[in-house]
Amino acid sequence: MKKRVLTLFLVLAMVVSLVSACSNEKPADKEPASLDKGTTSDVPKEETNKDDSSNEKVEISFYSTQTGMDDKFEDIIVQFEEENSNIKVEYIAAGDNQLQKWMSLYASNEGPTVSLMDPINIWENQDRMLVLDPNENPWMNQVYDSAYASYIFDGDIYAIPISTQGYGLLYNQRVLDEAVGGTFDPDTIKTRDDLINLFDKIEASGRPATMITGVNWSIGMHYLALTYAGYRDSREIEKTVVEESRAGTFDLANDEVFNSLMDTFDLLAEYNYNKSDPLIGNIDLDAEALATGKVGTWFMGDWSWVQLKDIADRDTEFGILPIPVSNDPNDERNLKIPASQPKGYCIDTSQNTVEQQEAGKKFIEFICFNPYAQEIISDTMGATLPYENVTVKSDSPLAEVTAWYSEQGRTLDISNFILLPSDFWYENGASMEAYLSGAIDRDTLATQVSNYWKNN
Repeated sequence: MKKRVLTLFLVLAMVVSLVSACSNEKPADKEPASLDKGTTSDVPKEETNKDDSSNEKVEISFYSTQTGMDDKFEDIIVQFEEENSNIKVEYIAAGDNQLQKWMSLYASNEGPTVSLMDPINIWENQDRMLVLDPNENPWMNQVYDSAYASYIFDGDIYAIPISTQGYGLLYNQRVLDEAVGGTFDPDTIKTRDDLINLFDKIEASGRPATMITGVNWSIGMHYLALTYAGYRDSREIEKTVVEESRAGTFDLANDEVFNSLMDTFDLLAEYNYNKSDPLIGNIDLDAEALATGKVGTWFMGDWSWVQLKDIADRDTEFGILPIPVSNDPNDERNLKIPASQPKGYCIDTSQNTVEQQEAGKKFIEFICFNPYAQEIISDTMGATLPYENVTVKSDSPLAEVTAWYSEQGRTLDISNFILLPSDFWYENGASMEAYLSGAIDRDTLATQVSNYWKNN
């Protein structure tokens, strides 16, 4: 299978869990032997999705934590049921309390057959999930090998990723062109000083340079968590940092990665469009500011095209800048964007029959690889699909940028986000909010984060 670098993020968006089991360390970097796989040509699509109406109808459920997709998933289900008349799918929207609702379903012995969850949720609950073997399910060969990174635990695959997403400093091309007096080239930003120079030019053109959306999931997970995944030399070192943090022996206050990230965060805060009210935390307002050229850059991810595309009119060209954390132009961290497969489809074995599990696999195959489903998901999410032979093209310029960084090998592997406790983002996000607002200093931030680890 052709290789393509499409890696892990999070995030995005939020990372919470059903059971706080992260203290039981499980390696996520062992490649499963089953990934030495053949091609998908061995499994004709018409056979894999063939209806067998002679069988008794199987009822399954699908639980989704992907916001803004409820109507679209229901449309996909209608099409799936038309092609698989022996399978009935109940759709369950997560709503605002994603993990609490998931927990309540299991408590009622109604665990969903298929769930679309964050990697940490699947990792912490892998004992109840089905191991997905490409040798038994050849359609899995259509997923890029690297896209499985966040869903491989102890060498086994537990989920199929829905998308690849990247993040960094989104920018409005027109605004930056006007600021530099020509065509802005993102590759000219190789150091933190380069970024300062760019910010000064944007401000000289009469606009704020950048913007931070002061919400805990963005600055707590997408930013602070980079201290533990993505910006170190190896995943093994990242694991050691997490282990030492839990043991209370890691010196966060004097850690080079933490301080490098926070130096850049201080820079973003200094030039922040929302500086007068840094915790306003309104995604729609911030999207409008970037889309209409009120601000030059925005710390956010390619998923925000969902908000941007409905506002952008004159401005239709947008890009993503990496987050420089040093003044070394040869520092690869300055040239790459964090990227991940932030949600994946998993199948429950603890409260669903074998027949339901098999029907669940059919549903996942359909929702990932059917052209109708691909078009809906690509258009709605504006995300890159991490599969071979995708026939639909996203209308998101940001997704195209993420794909370009991936193809160039310029993405930071943040799959070790799964090592972080599920409450990391909101517990430490609160500390980051306090830091952003000026209520605490960096030493206090480091102390609060270190104390958090001692309790996990």
